[in-house]
Amino acid sequence: MSRVQIKRAILSVFNKEKIVDFAKELEKNNVEILSTGGTYTLLVEKGIKCIKIEDFTGQKEFFGGRVKTLNPLIHGGILSKRDKESDDLEIKTIDLVVVNLYPFESIVEKGEKNIEELIEMIDIGGPTMLRSCAKNYKFACPVPSSDFYDIIIEDIKSGGLTEETRFKMALEVFKLTSYYDSVISNILSKFSVNDKDSIYTNKSDIYNNFSQNFTIPLKKEIDMRYGENPHQKASYYHIPDYKENKLSDFFTEGKLWGKELSYNNICDATAAINILTDLDDKSCVVIKHQNPCGAASRANIYESFMAAYEGDKTSIFGGIVGFRGIVDEKTAKALSDIFLEIIIAESYTDEAYNILTKKKNIRLLKYENWKNTIFSDNSFQEIKKVVGGFLVQNKDFINPKNEEFKVATTVSPTKEQIEDLKFAQTIVKNVKSNAIVLIKDKMLLGVGAGQMNRVTSARIALDWAGDKAKGAVLGSDAFFPMPDTALLAIERGIVAIIQPGGSINDKDSIKVCNDAGIPMIFTEIRHFLH
Repeated sequence: MSRVQIKRAILSVFNKEKIVDFAKELEKNNVEILSTGGTYTLLVEKGIKCIKIEDFTGQKEFFGGRVKTLNPLIHGGILSKRDKESDDLEIKTIDLVVVNLYPFESIVEKGEKNIEELIEMIDIGGPTMLRSCAKNYKFACPVPSSDFYDIIIEDIKSGGLTEETRFKMALEVFKLTSYYDSVISNILSKFSVNDKDSIYTNKSDIYNNFSQNFTIPLKKEIDMRYGENPHQKASYYHIPDYKENKLSDFFTEGKLWGKELSYNNICDATAAINILTDLDDKSCVVIKHQNPCGAASRANIYESFMAAYEGDKTSIFGGIVGFRGIVDEKTAKALSDIFLEIIIAESYTDEAYNILTKKKNIRLLKYENWKNTIFSDNSFQEIKKVVGGFLVQNKDFINPKNEEFKVATTVSPTKEQIEDLKFAQTIVKNVKSNAIVLIKDKMLLGVGAGQMNRVTSARIALDWAGDKAKGAVLGSDAFFPMPDTALLAIERGIVAIIQPGGSINDKDSIKVCNDAGIPMIFTEIRHFLH
């Protein structure tokens, strides 16, 4: 494999970690060093011989340092094919480009929201040199991070950089620069030209943005032990954003106690957050395999948990419990009697924390970012992998509590029934389709999830609830194609039904409810979840 000897290098880095030792190694191997700005100053202070880039090109920096390396002699030296044309032009070749980029991502995570300041941290010269060098990897080598310094020096000492090393570095560059540009695009898209100092001034534009090209910057946060199953490898990636909107902190800084999170833990915790976002304060939800198996809303956290627990004492084993509120000592004692994977809450009292951390296998997570949940981490879109590509859609942000509805039957629901019906819609929206839920006194009594026909989902939910189904309301994520679901519900004692409506057979289900004297309301909004 052919090697390239390094005779001349450009060193221009924002992050100066290890750069002095690296430059010393280059100097020992008779490499001529070109540099600029703070890198040049540092290297000279350390006694390393450098040539200023402006002396090499004969062109001084201008526009306040915006233009330093954008020069034909620099890019010609990098892109040269080392042939007769290059010789005739008397272009001095540049064999190594050591550059890292302005930390745009870092200043975002530190909270900078002034768009003019953000723009000044968009690197132009660095990515341009790296990309030029990556394109010409047959003759030169880019080095985009101090992580690769040791590899480069080892190759140089062995007689030159191998083609394998050069190609690997080229790929690293293209991954880095595409990610870098994606971060910039993602952050600037949150601003409006009419209000440059405020983020999310154009929520509607972002929500409805289905542009021809779609990128998401993803940065690895956690290496999982394994994926959905032990034979699958997995990692968790986050999307760079302002700290108050960066939901990935929930799985890192928000983990107050316990061993590392698994792939399935993160999926289930996300399902819990999605439901709790739509529920009232003091509510509780229990999640198993991304479906709710318990949920309730009461006057305090303890009562909500006990009601959620009563809904299904079996499925809660090994599940996740989430709260919209602070876990207190009384609730912690009740939780500690059950084997749970994760507890999510806005906070924990000292007494509660001391009780729960005695259980070595539990994980305690803190989440209180409810108002920003839907405006964070590119959450405006949902992405699903399919054969040959991806499907992208708007997220189902509609909060069922705010849905308008019409009474389809001659009988109208009572005030109490309306409260339960809205609660049912909030829960069923987050159950895998076909989905049916049973609710009484804002407590989940039965769930029918993921069945291929609606009446089977209803039967599962009703069998689950047993005698408790009498006096409960039923919620459905989609219309009743036939009156069989309404008939079964009435037979088991259901007193009110909520569903989107829209079936050509709606009149048959309405008649069944009218004959039984129970109300049925239509929301005209479907909530499929797959």
